[in-house]
Amino acid sequence: MKLRFATLGLFLFFAAGCAEMASAVPDLSSWKLFGAEDTEKNKEEKERPQEEEDTYSAVLSVNPYLWQAALDELSFMPLASADSKGGVIVTDWKSMPGVSDEQFKITIAIYTRDLRADSLKAEVFERENINGQWADKKTDPRLSDELEKAILYRARDLFRRDIMTR
Repeated sequence: MKLRFATLGLFLFFAAGCAEMASAVPDLSSWKLFGAEDTEKNKEEKERPQEEEDTYSAVLSVNPYLWQAALDELSFMPLASADSKGGVIVTDWKSMPGVSDEQFKITIAIYTRDLRADSLKAEVFERENINGQWADKKTDPRLSDELEKAILYRARDLFRRDIMTR
């Protein structure tokens, strides 16, 4: 038993050492090797500003799982705007099937890159048609809570699926 622990300890020690070796290797991409000269193409590439990475996480300033989960959960609503940098999704007014005298609008705000319950705020607005005029109606706060829970559950599932595919 002691031999197994000792072997495991040595393996972890050497594995940790190997991980540090990768960061100790110098970046040779800027070195001129074998008489490489500055051609016109190389000069243009150096003068061009570095472009931002074209990855999903580079575009988002908020948690990508919460963002995707919010879009998934709001797929039945028409979007008025979706700002991935600011983390705000606003839907347009929509009547639910079978109820033409009531409309709903939803606003989702994602505050951080953390996958936490306090990183998300959902607001549901409701209005009703009274004599041809739309009037705001007090919305049950449980609607917002249930929407937040649905988004958080979906974000958790997306995160787990991502971890399992790595």
